[in-house]
Amino acid sequence: MTKISVIIPTYNSQETISKSLESIINQDYSDYEICIVDGNSNDNTIKIIQEYCRRFDCIKFLSEKDQGPYDAMNKGIDISGGEWLFFLGSSDLIYDKNTFQKVFTAPISEDIGLLYGNVIFLDDIGGAKAGQIYDGEFTIEKLLVKNICHQSIFYRRSVFKKLGKYNLKYPICADWEMNMRFFSSTKVSYLDLTIACFSGGGLSSTRNIQDPIYNDLQFLKIKYFMNYLIYRKIYRLVNRLFFNKIMAR
Repeated sequence: MTKISVIIPTYNSQETISKSLESIINQDYSDYEICIVDGNSNDNTIKIIQEYCRRFDCIKFLSEKDQGPYDAMNKGIDISGGEWLFFLGSSDLIYDKNTFQKVFTAPISEDIGLLYGNVIFLDDIGGAKAGQIYDGEFTIEKLLVKNICHQSIFYRRSVFKKLGKYNLKYPICADWEMNMRFFSSTKVSYLDLTIACFSGGGLSSTRNIQDPIYNDLQFLKIKYFMNYLIYRKIYRLVNRLFFNKIMAR
C-alpha cells in the first residue's frame, strides 16, 4: 500500500476539527498518517486533538506559534513520512469513506508528481454556491487564471525536495504559487473524482490580508508558463530518446 500523510493546520478549530478527523479515520484505506500542526490555539482545539492522539496512534501533533497556515503546512511536511502528501483544512472533510481507496487502487506511474481531482463546496463562497463542484481538469493556461484547491491534490513527497515548499511571502495564495510552480515542472494527472468537501470557514478565507502575489502575478505567469514549455520540451525529448533506444534493440 502507498502511505498517505494528511497534513492539517489548525488554529482555534474546536467547532470543526472533530468532523475533519472523523472523515479521515473512517476511510476504508488504512495506510495513512495524520499530521496536525496547531498555531497555539487558545480554545479547546488542543484538548480535542490530544484526545484523538490517545485514541489513534496514526496521529502526529505539534502545537507552537507559527506564521500562518502555510508555515504550519511546511512544518507538517517536515514531520510527515508518507510518499504522498495531502493538505486538508481543519473545517474541510474527505468526500466519502472510499476516497483514498479510489485514488490509490491502481499503481501510479513514477513520473507523476501531482494527482488532483475536484472539491465540492459545503457553503456559498464568493460566486460559488453550496453543492457546486470545482473545477475539473486544468491546463497551465487555466491554472494561471485560477487555482486548484489544495484540498483536491495529492503531492508526491519527492517533488517538494526538488521544487521547494510553500513560499511564506504569500500569506493567502502560497498554494496557488506552489501549484503553478509544481504544475509547470512535473507531470500531473487529473482524476475525475470528488476528493474533499471544502468549507469557506478555513484559515485562508478568514484573514483580511492583501497578498503580494497580485503584485507579482504577471511575472509569475510568464515565469511558470516558460517553465512549463521548457519542461514539456525536455520531457518529450527524453521520451523520444528512450523510445528510439528501445526500438534499436
